Amino acid sequence: MAYYTPDWIRKLVKQDHEAINAEVNKKGGDFRSYIDSVLPFTLYIDIAQIRKEILQPQAPFIQELANQLGLKDPQQIITELDNTYQAVINDFINNKKLVTITDQELQQKFDNLNSVVAAEGNIRQVLKTEFSRTLIVSNLSQLNKRVLIIYPSFKTIRFGERFKELFNYDSFSSELLDSGDSPRSLVKNFLAGNFGKLQNIGHIEVDILSSKSREVKRGLVTPRLLQALLSLPDKNQAQRVTRDFSQQTGQAQTRLVIRKLFTKNKLVLEMLVENAFLIGKVEAQQANALKSGFERAYQIGKNFTQFLQKNAKYLPDLETSKSLNQYVADSVLSAMKGKRVESYSSNTNIVEKTNISIKTVKVKLPKSPSGTSTLSKLPKSTTSEPSLFNLQSLINAQLVEKVKENMGNGDRRDILNLRTGRFAESVKVERLSISREGMITAFYTYMRNPYGTFSEGGRQEYPRSRDPKLLIAKSIREIAQTKVQNRLRAVLV
Repeated sequence: MAYYTPDWIRKLVKQDHEAINAEVNKKGGDFRSYIDSVLPFTLYIDIAQIRKEILQPQAPFIQELANQLGLKDPQQIITELDNTYQAVINDFINNKKLVTITDQELQQKFDNLNSVVAAEGNIRQVLKTEFSRTLIVSNLSQLNKRVLIIYPSFKTIRFGERFKELFNYDSFSSELLDSGDSPRSLVKNFLAGNFGKLQNIGHIEVDILSSKSREVKRGLVTPRLLQALLSLPDKNQAQRVTRDFSQQTGQAQTRLVIRKLFTKNKLVLEMLVENAFLIGKVEAQQANALKSGFERAYQIGKNFTQFLQKNAKYLPDLETSKSLNQYVADSVLSAMKGKRVESYSSNTNIVEKTNISIKTVKVKLPKSPSGTSTLSKLPKSTTSEPSLFNLQSLINAQLVEKVKENMGNGDRRDILNLRTGRFAESVKVERLSISREGMITAFYTYMRNPYGTFSEGGRQEYPRSRDPKLLIAKSIREIAQTKVQNRLRAVLV
């Protein structure tokens, strides 16, 4: 499950420890820079998500450029930026110099990589062989809409450069303004110097309903988390750090949720998750900066780099080392700040919103006789089992089939009948909440057009037993009662 059990990553750093130590000991180097230069990186660019999160009139980049041009309405700027994002997507897909592969070909590359890992072969060399060139995954790529790119490493991304090359500066006037500059030159100079204000590339989580089981697989792929897991040989502790890091830094708020309706897409992204690939997407600078502040509060990069500088033999002995429990407790969990991260999401067909409560983890370390803090194990989570988030994932993983199971077979008049399956596949629990009395409320949505006609007030509201809300509420309760004893109600949002 990706970086939850990063076995081949551990083997890579054991094999390549000399290169890692050289990286962290050079001026300005750290462990993250090694990750960014060695591990392949997948970039998912989706125009619908970009329009929702980046191309907004109130965005700082758009506001500042509109002010420079003296525009009250920034629509022209938004239109040209939108056209450029689409041009970049199409440029990747149509670029004959890049290699386009299918999911079967991608699977073969992963099979080759995994066979080398299992045989204790040279992992760095097979990465160079299989992922030395930029790859376009055809299953998740469509002109004017989206593209999935696998780069040899994060440091090989040239997205910003290509964006500035493809921008249509000629759409702005070349006539000089009172300032002595033309709108065209102002736009070109502003884009050249402020592209980072427009967008950043952020790491994301991927939730996948596995094609091999009913299990929901999660792949949290961020370099700082990887650094934490490398310092935790015990898998249970790694999962705990993963959960806390995810919730507290806001990483869990950006997810790719792959459902069985999108079979090919799901297979491709499931491969990436299972093989521990870094995955990122284009996102607004404000959102990326908001998360990065919480990531920095963990101080994993700085402290882990300092630890490696003082303990050059740690990486070769990684599999047997158990010396960093105190380091993780002192330098990671206790450094977290207790602030709340604003939620954001995309409304494309495979990128969806997950609401997560950001909670503070406070670690009180007992003092040793020498006055230094010690801790034999990480603090227990205060989250109830199963957590609301886990319960929501469980419900959504089974909800479609449960709704279909509770529908009629075709000729019943008292309940909705299963025909195309479109209604059942539209049902989703958006969030859960729990009251002080222990009542759990599930907030759900479904395709109201056309199925709202069977609800109260609709043209076909009778008999009332056909109301979709009754069917959905029943299905949610039946799933939830297998895991929790709490009372539960379902509310349409």
